[in-house]
Amino acid sequence: MPARIATILVAVDPGDASKAAFRQAVRLALFLKVELVAVSVTPRYEGNMHRWKISNANEQFSEPFQQCLEEVKQIAAENGQTVRTIHTVGDPVREIVRTAEEEQAGLLLLGHTKRTRIERVLLGRTLAKVIGASPCDVLMVPEHAEVNFSRILVGIDGSSFSMEAGQRALDLALPFGGEVHALTVLDIPVEHGFHYGVLDEAKQKSFPPLQTLAGQGQRLGVRVVTEIREGSPYATIVDYSAEKNIELIVLGSYGRTALGDILMGSVVERVVSLSSRPTLVVKKG
Repeated sequence: MPARIATILVAVDPGDASKAAFRQAVRLALFLKVELVAVSVTPRYEGNMHRWKISNANEQFSEPFQQCLEEVKQIAAENGQTVRTIHTVGDPVREIVRTAEEEQAGLLLLGHTKRTRIERVLLGRTLAKVIGASPCDVLMVPEHAEVNFSRILVGIDGSSFSMEAGQRALDLALPFGGEVHALTVLDIPVEHGFHYGVLDEAKQKSFPPLQTLAGQGQRLGVRVVTEIREGSPYATIVDYSAEKNIELIVLGSYGRTALGDILMGSVVERVVSLSSRPTLVVKKG
């Protein structure tokens, strides 16, 4: 999340995962001393194939979403934090993104439930599209997870997007005395690795970005652990985070995508789907 963040926006719904994520947002807002805003979106009622209508359908459907805003107000008050709440009716993706833009949010926080049949590694369509369209960094918090910054993992592939994510990881680790694990994953078919030194060449090309980030960390006083591994990028990131007891995964994105498109590439989507760790998606303008 940006160093000069002024507002955290949390999207909440009647689910337990959403309320748990809001508690983490309260912790962050208290530490960063920033404004906290909660938005809840009632999906617009479209009727049942035009066979029947409810005269006050939107009001009826809105009740649990408005109630969850009252509940997060209470959660915030119990922790000495104020929260401003917003309720809207419409398409959740468009309304959440629009609110983030209007509030000039520096961070959008979303909670999500633990996935079943994880071998399918499919992130919910609404969450994926919000991440892709968000104007600011997006922090995904799995149910029952806590957001901490002692051990942060950042995926580095040499692109400007991943280096932006690396800088964000350093910014987050610094005030908490944390360390950053910078991981480059080489996804090279085995048969190619034995020919013409392809693997060695790939490792040499991956090394300079890791050294650059390590040098930035040294200047800031943040310990940076660098690692190069081979394998599937998303699976390696998830496995590494479990192996090293990582508390936060930081990944770069490829900017904002059209609202009609599913999430940029599969790595971010699959990491968020599979990992039990909070994941911060850094949005580069």
